[in-house]
Amino acid sequence: MTFVYRNSNTGQVVPLEQRDPCLDMLDNWSIVGGPEPADEPGPAGLGRPSDHDIKAVWVEYAVACGMPEADAKSLSKAALIEEFGGEPNGED
Repeated sequence: MTFVYRNSNTGQVVPLEQRDPCLDMLDNWSIVGGPEPADEPGPAGLGRPSDHDIKAVWVEYAVACGMPEADAKSLSKAALIEEFGGEPNGED
């Protein structure tokens, strides 16, 4: 099974065949998919993205929250943040 890590600073998503101890130690990397759920709030362990994350990360989050992918992609990043942003996570 694949573990999927996401960098909260850049939005980079990296699939790996096994957990990476180095990425597990870094605060800006979190597991957003795989056999073990991440310890973050949100759909399927996917925590609220930072307002500074790229639009693709917000699209992924909106889809995980139940929005059709085509609809999420048609919205601007600002609209996605308004719809799914909730409380900022302090990274503003």
